[in-house]
Amino acid sequence: MEEDIPEFNNLKPRPYQIEAYRKALNSNLLLVLPTGLGKTLVSAMLAYTFLKKDRKVIMISPTRPLVDQHYQTMTKLFEDQDITITSLTGHDPVDKRMTEWATSQFVISTPQTVQKDIEREIVYMNKFYLLIVDEAHRATGNYAYVSVAKVFNDLPDRRILAMTASPGAKNERVDEIKENLKISSVMIRTDDDPDIAPYVKGSDTEPVFIKISPEQEKCISLLREAKKEFMNQIQQRFNYVKSSATRSEMSQYIRDLSKQAMDGDKSLFTSIPYFTAVIRLDVLMEYIETQGIEIGANYLKEIENTDDRSLMRTLALWNKNFNFQMAAKMLNSSWEGYENPKFLKVKEMAELLIREHPESRCLVFTHYRKTSEILLKYLENKSKIIKAIRFVGQGNREGDKGMSQQNQREGIEKFKDGTYNLMLATSVAEEGLDIPATDMVIFYEPVPSEIRTIQRRGRTGRFKVGKVYILIFYGTRDQAYYYSSQRKEKAMITRMKGDMEKKRNKKIDEY
Repeated sequence: MEEDIPEFNNLKPRPYQIEAYRKALNSNLLLVLPTGLGKTLVSAMLAYTFLKKDRKVIMISPTRPLVDQHYQTMTKLFEDQDITITSLTGHDPVDKRMTEWATSQFVISTPQTVQKDIEREIVYMNKFYLLIVDEAHRATGNYAYVSVAKVFNDLPDRRILAMTASPGAKNERVDEIKENLKISSVMIRTDDDPDIAPYVKGSDTEPVFIKISPEQEKCISLLREAKKEFMNQIQQRFNYVKSSATRSEMSQYIRDLSKQAMDGDKSLFTSIPYFTAVIRLDVLMEYIETQGIEIGANYLKEIENTDDRSLMRTLALWNKNFNFQMAAKMLNSSWEGYENPKFLKVKEMAELLIREHPESRCLVFTHYRKTSEILLKYLENKSKIIKAIRFVGQGNREGDKGMSQQNQREGIEKFKDGTYNLMLATSVAEEGLDIPATDMVIFYEPVPSEIRTIQRRGRTGRFKVGKVYILIFYGTRDQAYYYSSQRKEKAMITRMKGDMEKKRNKKIDEY
């Protein structure tokens, strides 16, 4: 099926976007394209082709901020067209959603909202002919994308366009995405492809190894001994439990013991708190190893002040252990003169950038909201030239209110216009949000996921060469996470390139 190429506001599509559009017209397409290179424009071109034939369109995206962003983008692109576009999330009343599903031609929503409204029978999928799936790497397991796509694909003459910057390193994952979305065609481009390279200025990624503080080293050593002692107690009764068991494996042991206890051996219930104590001890160690003393101390304080009975049992067990008592005493001490080595490095790197290039922007990713909260206060107190803002999700945490969509939008605008020159962002900013291209991206910690690493790194290098730095505490699990993501990303790229070499001109048409 040959179509005229849609154009919006004189925005001329690039050759690879036209190729993707044409493929998507003829088959369900998985489009893998680096962040910032115009997947959204391809989806708008395809949506326009369906809409002008009076065929309604749904676009699903995983978070409310992304839904809002896509709504703003599509509204602007279609401003000269007589097309009704709406955004729907779980925050909208059911009666409003019922009306919008019936009257809107182009609906942008979270998958959970679509799933629930299908169950409520207030949306009739037979009225929609195109489903656009944003951040399609999520279309695995029981995620709502899967059930929405199944309902959609059960109807005849339907089309799906799925888009992501990184499908994952494992063939099994890509196969699952393809199966769940009924993908028959795949188009993959990397920064190295000849039709992509002219539009990418590139970014250099550099690990920054940092020596942990003596305080961290001492706390980690004490907690490691405490964990070993708890594991010895567990293994005296359950010799099949591995000393090297991960947190997920320990959780599985708990599920197995709970089932056995429910089936008759009630004495097993008394052992489960020891497993929980080990899991939470490992979490505390990870905070100290990858984030710093402050974050570990904050986690311990939350447990000490909780009314949760499970946490209270954990604390009671911990407090019977001498090594833990010593570590807790250190964590609860006032650290006069202590400075988190990663905090100091963020400050030094950002200040150097801003002094050399006053118009620069720096984006710092932190895995934990609490880290971004404490780091923001540190930068406000310690630097006169860094103007920092936090960017977090809408959900509230204890003592930490989330950002509304309006606040998120205003924060991004103030980062764009230079009111702020450094943004501290959690994972909500990793997936596709239109944060302006930055001169420097800092990962406060490595993440062991190649998908998240690629998403984070994609926030720089779109319009000019950018730098990406990954802060790594030397000799800690930071290093393991860093090398894990490196291996996974290398495996993904190797697989992609291997597949591309099988196709003429290094282009993938089908798997």
